[in-house]
Amino acid sequence: MYPSIWKIELYYVFWGAALCGMVWWTERRAVREYGFADDDARSVLLWSMCGVFIGAWAGGYADKAAASGGAACGISALFNSGLSSGPAFIAGGLCGLYKRRRRALPVGRFADAAAIPAAFMIFVGRWGCFLQGCCVGLPTNSRLGVRFPFSHGVPLWPSQIFESAAGLAIGLLLIAVEKRRAARGMAFRGAVLLPVFLVLYGLYRVFFDFLRPKNGFVGFLALSTAQYSGIIAVVIGIFWFIRTYSAAARNPDE
Repeated sequence: MYPSIWKIELYYVFWGAALCGMVWWTERRAVREYGFADDDARSVLLWSMCGVFIGAWAGGYADKAAASGGAACGISALFNSGLSSGPAFIAGGLCGLYKRRRRALPVGRFADAAAIPAAFMIFVGRWGCFLQGCCVGLPTNSRLGVRFPFSHGVPLWPSQIFESAAGLAIGLLLIAVEKRRAARGMAFRGAVLLPVFLVLYGLYRVFFDFLRPKNGFVGFLALSTAQYSGIIAVVIGIFWFIRTYSAAARNPDE
């Protein structure tokens, strides 16, 4: 693994590039394919980005504090807590929804504009985690295990690559769903792609995070912050999906 290039951490290089790519792609999709004005799209995305950074930091801080039994709650931990993707998605989505409401924009179409770029952001960003050597999995005897420089020859689950592959698979599935809907002329006022993304990515985090060390596991179910975030994402996605199709059934001509 190569932790840095010119003292720049690869973790931040890949995730920074992935986030910028998501914002650029989402704006293009929102304007060109979903009919939003440029200013509206940029405003919502700016608020979403702020939420992503706050959620990523807060989730990383919660994990570190839980892993240390509260010993990492000092001032220094505020700047060395790492980042967490699950809370980042939730916080970014909530901030985007708030700004969307202030501008009276249709939430469903904007959410679907962001769904595919979000999946591919995970696909790209997690390679930064792999090259950095962070977010590693538990020791394993599987042929899929990877020997990191710091693992002293012990193979570990490459959980970063698994999540990257999951992001790619979800993204390709969402593209197929979007094309199928377009071919059939299916247009709903509510979101479809983002609820599917929330359910699939949430399920991935709930089940596959058991391959990662138990650092940061909290709560009565002994789950990690990311797993709790995954459960929340699944619940939101299911209810959102049901609401979209219920509304479409009540108003088939819209």
